[in-house]
Amino acid sequence: MNDKDALLKKINTKRGEVSDYLKKNEPRHSRYITISIVAGALAAALTAGPGVGGPGFIESAKGVISFGIPVWQVLCLVATLLSMSAVIANGLLKARDLTSKITQVRGCDAKLEGLETMLEFEQIDLKQATSLYTQYLTEIPHIR
Repeated sequence: MNDKDALLKKINTKRGEVSDYLKKNEPRHSRYITISIVAGALAAALTAGPGVGGPGFIESAKGVISFGIPVWQVLCLVATLLSMSAVIANGLLKARDLTSKITQVRGCDAKLEGLETMLEFEQIDLKQATSLYTQYLTEIPHIR
C-alpha cells in the first residue's frame, strides 16, 4: 500500500466515523427539538383553556376528566410537567451543543469527501492532502 492509498483509507475510515456520529446524533437532535416544541405548545394550550374559557371551560372539562381533585389542578399539574419536559429537552440540546456539532461534522464530511475525490483523481499532491486532512480533523475533535 502506497502513501496515497494509506491516506485514502484514513479519510474513508474518518468518514465512516462521521457517518456513525450523524446517525446517532441527528435523530437525538430532532427528538430534543420536537419534545421542546410539542411539550411547550401543549403546556401553553392547557393553561390557556381555563384562562380564556374561565368557569365555563372548567365545567366542560369536568365532564371529560375526573380524578377526584379539581380539574384546574390536574390541568396545571400536567402543564407544569410538560413545561418542565420542554425546558429539560431544550437544556440538553444546548448543553450538548448538538446543533453546532452536527453542523461542524456535516461541513467537515463535505471537505473530506472533496479531499478524497481530489486524491482519487490526482488533483492534489500528497503533502498538501495530508496537511488538509490534518486541518479538517481539528474541526471535529469530538469524533474519535
